[in-house]
Amino acid sequence: MNHWIRRLLLVAGALLPSIATASSLPAIQGKWQCTPQNERPQEQSWVTYDFKSDGTMTSQEWVRYQEEQQTQLEFNLFIDYRYVVNDADYMLKPVKLSREIITDPNNSNPFDYAARRDLTGYRIFFKPILQGDNEALFDMWYHITPNKHFQMQCKRQGVV
Repeated sequence: MNHWIRRLLLVAGALLPSIATASSLPAIQGKWQCTPQNERPQEQSWVTYDFKSDGTMTSQEWVRYQEEQQTQLEFNLFIDYRYVVNDADYMLKPVKLSREIITDPNNSNPFDYAARRDLTGYRIFFKPILQGDNEALFDMWYHITPNKHFQMQCKRQGVV
């Protein structure tokens, strides 16, 4: 089940260099519902990101992994982040993590101490590419793999 670890690490993140105020990109503030652009058939997921003007963001991710039409792992992951803006990019740093295991028939325990420590050590960078007022593509990458990007297609979930 190494693929779920990679997916978990794709969700966590943080921001540090060239710190600007969070309000310098007000177009991104608010709640966004996102889905991975290149989701694999055995994996289903969605993420909500709620950006606040005080430089914090909360997220909820739902993930389900299936093999042979049987759910192997399903969970909700809740992460609180601090974020900063660096030019047109954001950096996310996880500060609090909680999870809810829905299904884990193989007892894989994806959130043991080491996995949570690794998850909270990650920084995620991303560039929001606005596609109108209520849609965006989040081009994202981890600090340890800056050349490997992944994209989330997002829709705003209400008026800011």
